Amino acid sequence: MMDRLKRWLGPIFIILIVLFFVLYLKDIDVSVFATVQLDWGLLLLANIISLGFRYWGVYIWRIILRALGASSLPSFRILSAIYAKAWMARYIPGTVAWIGSKIYLANKHGISKSRLTVSSLVEAGAQVVATMSLALILLGIDPRLDVISWQLKLVMITIGVAATLCLYPPIFNLLLRSAYRLIRRKDAYDELRVNASAVIRSYLLYLGGALIAGSAYYFLAAALSDDVKPEMFWYIIGASSLAGALGMATPFVPSGIGVRDGVQLVLLSLILPKEIALIITIASRLWSAAVDVLFYLIAAGLKPSTSRKTKDKLH
Repeated sequence: MMDRLKRWLGPIFIILIVLFFVLYLKDIDVSVFATVQLDWGLLLLANIISLGFRYWGVYIWRIILRALGASSLPSFRILSAIYAKAWMARYIPGTVAWIGSKIYLANKHGISKSRLTVSSLVEAGAQVVATMSLALILLGIDPRLDVISWQLKLVMITIGVAATLCLYPPIFNLLLRSAYRLIRRKDAYDELRVNASAVIRSYLLYLGGALIAGSAYYFLAAALSDDVKPEMFWYIIGASSLAGALGMATPFVPSGIGVRDGVQLVLLSLILPKEIALIITIASRLWSAAVDVLFYLIAAGLKPSTSRKTKDKLH
């Protein structure tokens, strides 16, 4: 029974991704692009930078695993293929599919489930906190954001502070032990612990990652409209970072759909004509999905053949 379930797990996973991927894109109104004069050079630059951000995520994941004591890791190419496939699971509602698929796939290559669980939680938390921190800094000092109420700014800051406190190793470990005891009815073992090195490294690296992702979003916006000026660079990075962080922090929403789009549209409308802000918001969803597919195709295509996996595990 269990073997049969495992055989069906892969096809079911792919079907769910395709289903929710289609749902993610189905309500895009392509008619808004009728008047767009696309700058293909800037679009290519946005694609390259955005792909770089996804590989940056693989690098951070590897750094976290090593900081947590995982020594015999597969090659970067294999980790990239695992990460890319799990990344597509973000289109399935909830964060369980994304984290669970990464744990399931990486465990096949000899990495312990406990370390994979902790690394995924640290990675997700650090990404949200670092991205939110960057957004608060960039948008907090921008006078164009004065139209947002101080209550909303306070909520943003509160979320950032709470998430940061949860990443503090003693608090994180306490929450993890409590959850493990509640679910498994026994005490957690030593592998289910995070250390300061893993948290600090991942936080700083994801600050850089937010800059990478935000700059890609700026070049996409610039490719779509001449109204996007160089002086908007930092604001657009802040806007995309805030939208992305709130989208990631919203449970049961595939890839932040709705939340991320709404925040993007509101913030871009403060500096651009509303019709241009709408075009960029809609295009960003289609563009992000296309880059995700491209990342998966590249990572899967570069994955070593089965006969070479044993050698890669020794690296």
